[in-house]
Amino acid sequence: MMQLLGALGLFLLGMWLMTEGLKIAGGKALEHMLGKWISSRLRGFIAGIVVTGLVQSSSAVTVATIGFVNAGLMSFSQSVWVIFGSNVGTTLTAWLVTLIGFKLNMSAVTYPLIGIGALLKVFSPKVRGQSLGMALAGFGLLFMGIDALQTSFSAIQFDPQTLTQWIHSPILVGLGLGVVLTVLTQSSSAAIAIILTASASGMGDWELAAAAVIGANIGTTSTALLASLGASSGAKRLVMAHVLFNLLTGVAALCLLPVLTWGLSDWLGSAEHMPMFLALFHTGFNLLGILLMLPMEPRMSAWLLKRFRRVSRYTHLDANLASVPELALSGVQKEVALLRLAILELPQQPSADTKLDGLLGRVEETRDFINKAGRNTLTEPQGEGFEAAVADLHGFATALESYAEFIQHADALSNPAYMQDIQEWLAQVQQFADLQRQMEQGLDEPWRALNQAYQQLRHRLIRTSISQHLDAAALEQVLRGLSACLRCQRRILEVGQDDRLTVVPEAA
Repeated sequence: MMQLLGALGLFLLGMWLMTEGLKIAGGKALEHMLGKWISSRLRGFIAGIVVTGLVQSSSAVTVATIGFVNAGLMSFSQSVWVIFGSNVGTTLTAWLVTLIGFKLNMSAVTYPLIGIGALLKVFSPKVRGQSLGMALAGFGLLFMGIDALQTSFSAIQFDPQTLTQWIHSPILVGLGLGVVLTVLTQSSSAAIAIILTASASGMGDWELAAAAVIGANIGTTSTALLASLGASSGAKRLVMAHVLFNLLTGVAALCLLPVLTWGLSDWLGSAEHMPMFLALFHTGFNLLGILLMLPMEPRMSAWLLKRFRRVSRYTHLDANLASVPELALSGVQKEVALLRLAILELPQQPSADTKLDGLLGRVEETRDFINKAGRNTLTEPQGEGFEAAVADLHGFATALESYAEFIQHADALSNPAYMQDIQEWLAQVQQFADLQRQMEQGLDEPWRALNQAYQQLRHRLIRTSISQHLDAAALEQVLRGLSACLRCQRRILEVGQDDRLTVVPEAA
């Protein structure tokens, strides 16, 4: 039993290394295919197949797609066919195991892959090269795990068929085993590879093994269900579409089982042919599910769009994207841009009722998301992108602190003796904020003009205070508020600029 546990651990470690390495090495392709290329049902279906084949994980693609929908970057109708395609794409794992894992001399494949992968991981100067090396080493460990599982299953005395003594149906036993394996490993690909290896070793008959494959296909929805907790309405609809599709294909596959006994009994009786049959069966019933969905999907989508109507704020920082650095960085950059616009839209007529807690919360939320995404292996451009975002968030935080100080002096700024001059300057501040919303570059001259106007305003206010014998402490409060307003605009100006502006420093 310990040998089996070790073989299973080796296999799962290889699967994890392969998936993580491919996600990092193929992050740009994942973002392009899922975020930009999709414009029709066919394209969504193809993208689902290709990206799942690329990262070797339908769960990763499903979770990333949920993240796109939750962030408002992909519509529900676009995402549905990506999920359907990922179900077909995940069948590639069964073919890899069947055509390579059982056909080739494992030592002739695994050691070179592990060796080349380890060399790339250690010596490659680029993170993408290191990630590719991790994926190659993962492939090698995956095949080594398959070989070890075959040996372990051959030596083990347990036969799943004995479970039918308590549950008098091999189909129910197989379904249960498939679901449990997928939930435990959180990967239908891993579960199906284990089922194929066990069946090739003569454990259980073809009916039980086929039902286990169906169970694995149904069990993979558990990952999506977990990812949908706290998600937007669109993401919940997508998860429900995923569950409905997998249940439909599962029912269709169960209906096929009696048909397969006709003319195939002798061929299926051989453990040698079992992996090939299961790979064909897995691909076949998923394609059958696609054919069934062609006429049904529009009605299903229309029904789902009437459900989960709760309104929720889209956020580009969906936790499901944090595990794919390229997608996480894209989400952070979009959130930073939206935060900048939101701060620029703060009213330049100060009021104690202006709420800043929501914006400060979004800044903290973005920082936390960057911390989660930063736990992944990052390429140099990704690291630089997150560093720039952290610097921008610091700028936002100081801008909001300055604006809060601006609000604190709202009463002082309404002093009738200074009112007209202050209102004219605040109108100029509003014009500058409008310019910042419209362009990123070419703001040097407007900034100098605003700063110069502030210097002139300050001199006028001081002159008015002295000539009219006004309270010096009240004047100080006015100047502090106006200075805070100017600092706020300066901090926002710095955010998002590729070249920090060389301008005269703002007045204290």
